[in-house]
Amino acid sequence: MEPLQEGLARVQVVLCGTTHSGNLGAVARAMKNMGLSRLVLVAPKADIDDQALATAKHAEDILRAAQIVPDLDAALADSVAVWATSARVRDLHLPVTDVRTAARSVRQDLSSGAGQVSILFGAERTGLTNQELVSAQRLIEIPANPAYPVLNLGQAVQIVAHELRMAYREAGAEPILADACDWATMAELTAFEHRLATALDHTTFFVRGDDAPEAVAQNRRRLLSRIQVFFHRARPTRNELAILQGMLSALATTDQSSGKNSRHAI
Repeated sequence: MEPLQEGLARVQVVLCGTTHSGNLGAVARAMKNMGLSRLVLVAPKADIDDQALATAKHAEDILRAAQIVPDLDAALADSVAVWATSARVRDLHLPVTDVRTAARSVRQDLSSGAGQVSILFGAERTGLTNQELVSAQRLIEIPANPAYPVLNLGQAVQIVAHELRMAYREAGAEPILADACDWATMAELTAFEHRLATALDHTTFFVRGDDAPEAVAQNRRRLLSRIQVFFHRARPTRNELAILQGMLSALATTDQSSGKNSRHAI
C-alpha cells in the first residue's frame, strides 16, 4: 500500500451528535474525495437514511461501514492522537494549531507508525461541547473570515481531509522518516485517569474550604477536567504512563504498609 493510502487508512473522522442525515452523506462524500474511509458516529441524532445515502452518492460504502458508538470513550479507545475542530478558541489550555500545520503533524504521527489518529467534529448547531473537547489533545483551527467563520459540517470535514492529503503530497512519494513512538492509547490514558480519581477520592484533595458534599462534588468535576486536559496535552507514551501507574501503586503500598489513614491531603 502506498504511504498516502496507508497513512489515511489510519485516520478516523468522528462525528458527535450529528442531527441531519444529509450532513452524514456530505461528510462521507468529502472523505472519499480525499481518500479517507473510517467514519465513526457518536450518539447520532440522525439516521443513515435514503437522504444520507443519496447525498453521499458514490461514497455510500463509507456510510454503510460507519461505526456507531454511544460515547467518545468507545470511539477513541484505540486512538493514540486525538484532534478536535472548533470555531472558537476556548479557555481549555489545549494547543491550538491552524489546519495546515495540524495536517503536517498528523502526517508525521502516521509516518512514524504510531497508530490510529482521530479527528473530532461537533454537532451542527453547537459544535463540540467543552466536555467533548477535553477528550482531545490538540485543537484544529480553520482560518476563516472572522465576520462569519462558521462552516457547515461537510465543508469542515472537506477542508481538514484536503489538508491531510496535501500534507502527503507536499512530502513527496516517500514517507516522512520519523522515530517510532509508542504513544499510550486513549483507553489506557482514561484507565489511568480513573485510577487517579479513585485514589484522590480517598484524600482531602477535592475539599477546597467547603466540605459540603455538593461543593466537594463540584470541585471534583472541575479539577478532574483540568487534570484530564493536562494529561491529554502531555500525551504520554506507554512507558511514561507505566511510570505514573507505578507511582500510584507505590504510594498505595506505602500507605498500607505504614498503617496511615488514607484520608490525607496530596
